[in-house]
Amino acid sequence: MRERWTWQVVPLWVRYTAGATFVSLLIFFTLTYLHSPLLGLPYDDRFRSGELSEWREYSGDWSTINSKVRNQSDERGAKLISGSPYWKDYEVEADVELLGRGNAGLIIRASDIEDGVDAYSGYYAGISTDDQALVIGRADHGWLEFPPKHMQGGVIPNHVYHLTLSAVGCVIQASATDVASAQRTSTDVFDPDCITEGMFGLRSVESGGLWSKVQVKAVDAKNSSIEQSLRPTETSLYPTSQGEYPHADGLVRNADPLKGPYIPEAEILPISSLRLLAVSQPTHVNLRGVVVLTTPHIYVQDATAGAQVVLRNDSYLKIGDEIEVSGQATVDDFSVRIADATISGLAGVLPAPALSITPLQASTGNYDSMFVEIEGRLDAMLPGKDLDMKIRLSGGQQEFYAIPSTTEIAGHLRNLKEGSVLRLRGICMLGSIYTQNRLPFALVLRSPDDVKVLSGPPWWTPQHLGSMGAIMLVLGFLAHVFYGRAEQWRHQAVLDERERLAHEMHDTLAQSFAGLDFQLRAIRNHFSQKSSDIDAPKMQQELNRACELVRHSHDEARRSLTSLRPEILEKAGLAEALSQVGRRMVAGSSLLVTTHVTGQARVLPLRVVDGFFRIGQEAIANAVMHSEAKHLTIALEYRRAILFMSIRDDGEGFEKTDDYEGFGLTGMRRRAERINARLDIISDGNGTTITVAAPCRPNRLWPFSLEYIKDRWRNTVRPHDEC
Repeated sequence: MRERWTWQVVPLWVRYTAGATFVSLLIFFTLTYLHSPLLGLPYDDRFRSGELSEWREYSGDWSTINSKVRNQSDERGAKLISGSPYWKDYEVEADVELLGRGNAGLIIRASDIEDGVDAYSGYYAGISTDDQALVIGRADHGWLEFPPKHMQGGVIPNHVYHLTLSAVGCVIQASATDVASAQRTSTDVFDPDCITEGMFGLRSVESGGLWSKVQVKAVDAKNSSIEQSLRPTETSLYPTSQGEYPHADGLVRNADPLKGPYIPEAEILPISSLRLLAVSQPTHVNLRGVVVLTTPHIYVQDATAGAQVVLRNDSYLKIGDEIEVSGQATVDDFSVRIADATISGLAGVLPAPALSITPLQASTGNYDSMFVEIEGRLDAMLPGKDLDMKIRLSGGQQEFYAIPSTTEIAGHLRNLKEGSVLRLRGICMLGSIYTQNRLPFALVLRSPDDVKVLSGPPWWTPQHLGSMGAIMLVLGFLAHVFYGRAEQWRHQAVLDERERLAHEMHDTLAQSFAGLDFQLRAIRNHFSQKSSDIDAPKMQQELNRACELVRHSHDEARRSLTSLRPEILEKAGLAEALSQVGRRMVAGSSLLVTTHVTGQARVLPLRVVDGFFRIGQEAIANAVMHSEAKHLTIALEYRRAILFMSIRDDGEGFEKTDDYEGFGLTGMRRRAERINARLDIISDGNGTTITVAAPCRPNRLWPFSLEYIKDRWRNTVRPHDEC
């Protein structure tokens, strides 16, 4: 018969090598998929959700408005990055609109990104009002610029241009199309030591901007229309993009749209002095300040105070713009409002730093409409949708509101937890439209970066204490239930042991005592007769038989006591214990006991070993007492996932009927069920065979536990966690 192939015939080093190879291949293919240059392409973001969850900000003041993303800060080198660092040959396109003098555009193949002007590695292309051109260059924590490409219609602020930037191999191509006139300007450059992969992004320098319809798609280098044989283009090196770009002669520059008439210095008033104006009628004033808020209203601030500005005509202002304002000033409580205002642009400066104050200082009104920084504890999240929501905070003995100015900030605030300690930067407002006359002041937040979590909520809150109490009650209930169930198990174990002893005594002592009772009654009946009728030899024979029964009962009692604590099972193991039990039972008779052990013996749970021992002990006792056999075979087989035992005798066997199972056989079946084993009894004219098979956890690594399933299926035993 051909031997069936199993994992056991394979050398151990081969199995471990196969497992290690499989795991290595799995890791390799997973990393290859995650690092794929096409993963996530094509990409399209129309900013309809009002969130920037897929983007990361590096400086600037980014928000979404009307399906566009907007940077309203004049910071130099503000960046908004997205995409995969493993993208290689791809193209980015978007509609770009400048909000003032400077340049704005797209980044490609960006990596090693930090806050700062040129603090990244990658390529940038954008439209510049200084050059009136399409500029393209490489940033590597420095700036290498290729010659700019003059745009025929010039570069006009607040005008939409469709910008495209692609990278295929070491060829970088950029184009800018005036959406209104359809005039297109393009340029191709070759970088011999090019950056090969990276993310994409949006960037502005010294100007705010609007981006919309951002799309990214992969470009096949083999089928690309970009000319691969471009010669290296002569480049010009500049220390940083903060400096001046080269100006070509003859370029026409449009006038600054914010430039207005010059206002003499003597007519410029500090904003704080406007609070002393009469409130009966508006007063024409001139002031100078820096824009600190653009939405939902425009606020400017000088060194003394802040004021709201209501423009006569719409104008794209950005945070950090320094402007002169002329208009009609009114005072409502502490708040200054400049209505019907006209503005003149002076320059773009860095955004004003926040004044660090306490909530008590803010409540005095001295910092109304100014950019401040305050710390407080989040007390409650007030209901509201998008911009209607607000949070209530407290610091010291003062309470105040924090109000988002964009939907993105509102989404960020919803993720905060009550009880957290926050550091907030925003515009301090005392007007009733913000405070609803309930709290001293409110803080209007400009960006998600204006919210910093200093510490999370304390654990010992009433909600947590209530939850902990509920959990303790549940655990107490479960402990009570488990204790009651454990008591039931203990009582059941006692009852099971008593049942086992009853089976044992029924098959041994009870039968012996029944025979002894029969003999003693027979002797008593003889003595009740006349003395002349007593048969002395017969009496002697009956007394000898009674003594034999007493000796046999004594042996059975000793065997039962020994079975209560089988010390040999702990010392010699299961196979030797069964062998000694068999030899002890057949001592002095012609019955031959043989023991066979196959497989590698291993440590097994005590309840399984005890169950096998008891079943084997009962099977051996039945064979000795009832089978009239001449040979008894005990076989133990340690398979990978199965412990198998068989006890076979060559006796007379017995006939199977509906009531053939006595107390002893029923006890064996009960023991087999307790250890989740299968018990089979086969009896015919050639003897009786009792087999027991119990599942055992394989002592091999998981890749080779398939043999466990095969053995379990072959022996049709129920699955179990252990033997």
